[in-house]
Amino acid sequence: MEDESPTESGRRDIAKRVSRACLHCRQRKSRCDLDSNGTGKPPCQRCVRENRECVLGGSNRGGRRIRKNKIKNFTPANPSPSKDSDASSPTNSENRQSVSYPGPVVFLPPNPPPAPASVEEDVASIDSVPRNPSDAWQCLTGIAQAPEPRESRPESTFPTYNIRNSVISEFSNPAGIRAYRLVQSRSLDPETVWQLISRYAENFHPYLPLVPRKYFARTALDAFATEKHLLTAVLTIASKDLVDQPEIHEYCSKYMHELISGIAAGAECDVEAVEALLLLAEWEPQGLRPRIERVGRGEEDRAAWMHVGLALRSGYFIGMDRTSFRGDPFGDQEGEARRRLAWASCYVSDRLISVRIGRAFWSRGPGPMTGLVSQDFPSLQPAKEGEEDYAKIFQAMLDLTQLYGNVHEVLYSGMRTSNQMMLMGDYVKYVDDFRLAILRWKSLWGSLDCSRPMRATLQLSYEYLRLYTTAFAFQAAISQSLAKPKSDAQGHREQLRSTFKNVASMQDSRFIYESVDAAKSYLTILVDLVDPEKHLHFMPLRFYLYGIYSAVFLYKARSFGMMVPSEEAKVQGLVGRTTEVLKQASAGSDDVGSRYARLLELLWKPKTATSSGDQTSEFSMQAALPNP
Repeated sequence: MEDESPTESGRRDIAKRVSRACLHCRQRKSRCDLDSNGTGKPPCQRCVRENRECVLGGSNRGGRRIRKNKIKNFTPANPSPSKDSDASSPTNSENRQSVSYPGPVVFLPPNPPPAPASVEEDVASIDSVPRNPSDAWQCLTGIAQAPEPRESRPESTFPTYNIRNSVISEFSNPAGIRAYRLVQSRSLDPETVWQLISRYAENFHPYLPLVPRKYFARTALDAFATEKHLLTAVLTIASKDLVDQPEIHEYCSKYMHELISGIAAGAECDVEAVEALLLLAEWEPQGLRPRIERVGRGEEDRAAWMHVGLALRSGYFIGMDRTSFRGDPFGDQEGEARRRLAWASCYVSDRLISVRIGRAFWSRGPGPMTGLVSQDFPSLQPAKEGEEDYAKIFQAMLDLTQLYGNVHEVLYSGMRTSNQMMLMGDYVKYVDDFRLAILRWKSLWGSLDCSRPMRATLQLSYEYLRLYTTAFAFQAAISQSLAKPKSDAQGHREQLRSTFKNVASMQDSRFIYESVDAAKSYLTILVDLVDPEKHLHFMPLRFYLYGIYSAVFLYKARSFGMMVPSEEAKVQGLVGRTTEVLKQASAGSDDVGSRYARLLELLWKPKTATSSGDQTSEFSMQAALPNP
């Protein structure tokens, strides 16, 4: 007999290989020898030796393996009833047998926050100033937790706006606006949609002119309906203050929420979806939030942060970042210009929301190397003589946003870097350079010919940038004064008060004076130059929050004792006028102006003083403002 080749021997070995084991050997976790009888089938050698029944086990490879429920420790939304109720209810028993999956997972809220600290316990609040609006509202959180006495509030005097409802007729072949979800479902009619678009174009559009002007013609209503994300965002924003017809805002908000969820889940979208998210981030309609707190708690900033981030990711995915370079055209010229404007607006929104909440930027954005100017945005240029030149206004805002970003990256890049810079004193050069750059921007754009509300937005943005820059030096002076540890809280307080009573002798006195002046200038513009019902009511959310920040900053400066009694009285009167303006600009008690004005009133409301010489005892604040 001829010898077998190695290849044939290997094939025979492979044919005899068995990858399964009997149940007995599998339980013992031992080798199962099925080749003892030469067939590779049961019984195995161990079962023959032990006189057992040899049953071959099935394979565990592939398929679906049932694992233990890892979420049993979470609380279901509908907890199962007690045993007694189950036994007495046959319906519950049948439902339990037919349903084989656990209820939805509900994450329980954290423990309620502790009660606000008393004046004597308020130690950490004296050693810092708010660095951004997020710090300001966190400073006010302690005020919101304190029980507020109920008082009868007068009805809002804000003028109401009624939408005329027309008779809804049956649509035989829905197309255009009739195919739009809210119209097709009979929630809105075409006439109501057009009235909301007109209201948006007149009042909201000038502050962020992203919607193509062609859609503001009645004949373009059918074309506008094809861009469902943008149209729904416009309707949601335009209906947010219709206090007499809240159902309109509810319909629009629910549909907008559904569209946003689709974008987050990966639904196909284009530039109009990015524009819609940016518009929502500017105004953050209350209908998009699950509930509205009686006082402001910064939920608008969190929602804006998420909307801007989603807009940037969507823009990157559809290639909008390529429009930053003029030599790389993408599609037709009109579409290219629209995408470039949307992407530049992503950059502006990203910088401004990051500065507001003290977080790092989502994206590098267009960046300064692209050098975008007003000619790069033809859709914003006036179509005829006498119209607003939104292109130049947008260029001015782009240049100012670049300064915002530079200040944030250099001075507020991180807690450790900022603290080291404060203690070492090398921030002085940067603050001086930024002050000069801000003044150059004012000399270039301060005399721009534009309407009164648009000029006010530029002035307010300029004053807040001054405050944001010089407030860093204010905090540095506090940190340097507290560099030596003290044994008691009263020593810290008295040390700071004695230091800031003589600001003129301090190294950074020019910065400290300018920061207080910028805060007062911002509030002065807000109460004197901005009509609360015609203009402030329709302005983006950030101008409200900048005002809140300025008022809290002045409160902190006042608590350090750096104001003489006459100046302190003027500042307190200015803050009082600010709260009145915020209320007048609100359509109701749940509007953003009223909610934050309520906190400012509580912050500045005089309390029973424990000593006539300690002004900080007149007010109660919760401890510790966080640093970004």
